[in-house]
Amino acid sequence: MKNTFLILSFFLQLFIFYPAQAQVPVEKSTEIQIVDGKTFYIHEVKSGQTLYSISRAYQVTVDEIKAANHLTDNTLKTGYLLRIPGAITNNAESVVLESDAGRMELSDHTIKSGETLYGIAQTYGTTPDNLKKLNPGMGDNIVPGQIIKVPVQAKPVVVDKSIKHTVVAGETLFGIAKKYTKTVKQLKSLNPGLTESISVGQTLIVGFTDDSTVTQKQELNFNCSDAKKQNVYNVALLIPLQQDRAVYKDFDKDNHDDNEYYENPAFQFIQFYEGLTLALDTLKRSGVNVNLYVFDLDESEAKFDKVFSNPVMKDMHLIIGPFYGKFIDRISQFSYENKIPMANCFLSGQIELNEMNPYFFNPVTSVEYQMKGLAAYYKTEKPDANVIIAYESSGMEKIAATELDSALKAIGYPSWSMVNLSESGLKGATSRFVGGKRENILVMLTNGEMRVGNYIRSLNDYKEKYEITLFGLPGWLDYELIDFEFLEFQHTHFFSSSFIDFERIEVRNFAKKFQHRYKVDPTKQAYAGYDIGLYFISALEKYGTGFPGCIKEHKPNLLSTEMDFVFSPVDGFRNHHVSIYRMKDFQLWKVR
Repeated sequence: MKNTFLILSFFLQLFIFYPAQAQVPVEKSTEIQIVDGKTFYIHEVKSGQTLYSISRAYQVTVDEIKAANHLTDNTLKTGYLLRIPGAITNNAESVVLESDAGRMELSDHTIKSGETLYGIAQTYGTTPDNLKKLNPGMGDNIVPGQIIKVPVQAKPVVVDKSIKHTVVAGETLFGIAKKYTKTVKQLKSLNPGLTESISVGQTLIVGFTDDSTVTQKQELNFNCSDAKKQNVYNVALLIPLQQDRAVYKDFDKDNHDDNEYYENPAFQFIQFYEGLTLALDTLKRSGVNVNLYVFDLDESEAKFDKVFSNPVMKDMHLIIGPFYGKFIDRISQFSYENKIPMANCFLSGQIELNEMNPYFFNPVTSVEYQMKGLAAYYKTEKPDANVIIAYESSGMEKIAATELDSALKAIGYPSWSMVNLSESGLKGATSRFVGGKRENILVMLTNGEMRVGNYIRSLNDYKEKYEITLFGLPGWLDYELIDFEFLEFQHTHFFSSSFIDFERIEVRNFAKKFQHRYKVDPTKQAYAGYDIGLYFISALEKYGTGFPGCIKEHKPNLLSTEMDFVFSPVDGFRNHHVSIYRMKDFQLWKVR
């Protein structure tokens, strides 16, 4: 009898304990949706919850839940989202609902005289039954002045789509603008009150995620096979002829020995103009129609204002110039704002614009890309050489040495060394020479006629013991005291973004034409004027005003300046070509 009692007691405890253990609390969901005009709670099924426990929590029947969710049995899976009918809200606050019609929310409607529940329901795209559910206790009889809840389209959620940048130490406004392909002017328009003085930690708006503005790179992407051409092209040449100073002569106060005669500053770039006119003659014979506007622009503010206040400037299809750096940024901004390509003349390859300009062309190869060109040449043509980079400790020479060092590292060149001539002199370089048949390439990045002359003469003492190839700066060729015999003896090579090969028939023919017309031998200026004029104006003729987008396909036959432009939406087009040439038989021969 006692055993029977224990068994019954055990089953009774099990019967009582099991439901309590299996029962999982159901929390009522706060998520409400309106589907086909009906309101539902959206409930996520948790492990252990049943249709019965859920129905009790929401005070609806199991059959109502099954009907709303098209369930055929009582089986539920954890994570299942159930629609629970009968969702209503009595909140005075706006509640955002999700429906097939989009995001909805509840709003107050004050009943006017003559309105019916059916008419109000039609106005708000719902049914009278749904309005009754949204307003518990409301019947068919409504009275003017009564306030009821109605479903309306939710107001769009305001999303901050701005892209922000936090200023870090060392950053400038121009640097930040360049990073995000913007102008400083555009950054200031995005950030009212912004000045050039920015502080660490300052947050700037630099754009928007849904910005529909076409990027400059896309802007320059044209269909080169379907160019839109003009009947005539307007070209502005901004050249410092300085005609107003033609009657004056300058006296050099710092170099009295050079003043055996006074130097006339006017027309010092006249051969560039003369070379360009020969290019125009060539193009006109092929049917190109060009209006060349020549503006005498030097470093005078008055002349600058006169040129750029002239309304004809906005009708230009190409700007050639300037020749001085003073107005480069202001002219570049004009070029950018009016989408007029501009070709820089005789300025450094190191030009850094203060504002972005995708229409800017710089035919002068920068030091960085000249050094990359040298490194590539050593890699392919001199892979086993012992390269010694000897440089002065300041100025562009040091920058060039650093760039060459970086370029050799980047391509994995096997052997080179750096020597600071300012500290160790030439011995610091010659001590790195290796004997035998291995070639020693000495890259001497230094200037100064006396210094360079002494270095070259001293190298003669090492020539019998070592295989030496000297790489020097093209400016050495202008030194009067440098004996070409020494350059020949050292197998001297030079590098530059341009090279005039007098063995070419085209170069000789140009020289004859120039001499015949102008009664003087052409200088480097004349060749540059011809090349720049021919290159850019023939691009206009071939591709129309969209020629920047097709410049990679443009390969005219030039005389001295090869063009290999690489594009950046900030910096525009920069020439990456480098010519390498050597002294042989007392002449210069191109080797690359």
